[in-house]
Parts: sequence; C-alpha cells; structure tokens
Amino acid sequence: MDVFNFDFYKRLKEDYQEHKSLFVAYDYDNTVFDYHNRGINYDRIIDLLRVCKSLNFTLILFTGNEGEKLEIIKEDLKRRGIPFDLINENPLMKTRKPYYNILLDDRAGLKESYQNLKKLTDEISNKEI
Repeated sequence: MDVFNFDFYKRLKEDYQEHKSLFVAYDYDNTVFDYHNRGINYDRIIDLLRVCKSLNFTLILFTGNEGEKLEIIKEDLKRRGIPFDLINENPLMKTRKPYYNILLDDRAGLKESYQNLKKLTDEISNKEI
C-alpha cells in the first residue's frame, strides 16, 4: 500500500527550496536498530540517512535513552556509520521542544516519512529540484 502524501511532500520540498537544507530527526529503537530482535532490516532507512548527510542535511537523533544507554547508542551509530549531528537538541534555539522538518520514527508514520524524504532526496540527487 502506498502511503505517499502529496501535501506533506509539497511542504517538505518547499522547506528544502527555501533553505537548501533540512533538519531530519530520527529515532533509534525500531527505526535504525531492531530493538525487539524481530529480524527487521533497517538498511533502507540507514541508507537514506547517509544520503541526507551527503546533501548536507542536519541529522538529529531524538531518543528517550540517556546516560550509559545513550553512550552505547552513540558508539553503535558510529560503528555502523549512521550519521548524526545532534542528539536530543533543537538545532535552532535552546528549548526542550524538538524542531525538525521531518521525523523518521516507527511510532510516527515511518513508512510515509521515508517515502516522502526518499522522493525528495532522489529528485535533489537527479537535479530535478
């Protein structure tokens, strides 16, 4: 089933066209890491994050993990070459409220967000935008 949302995509594209960059936030558990050990492969999402980094997007890891668990996560991301610029930070101002143009999260429409971001990065890479 296709979950592409034209209105969502249009706004994402407009944000990119205005700023020539995006803030892409992503979760760790069940978004880039198989937390429940169900054998789910997140390589497509990880590859998309790498493409985003190559396009100079700011990548923000938003996770509820902290302390020692967060240090383990940071090491895992580095080991697997999953890029991040910030962790649990708003990139524009000092506030607890997260800011991003798009969020990749298994509990927040991951498939739809993935498809919209993938379409945009493909169009940018193919110089259609």
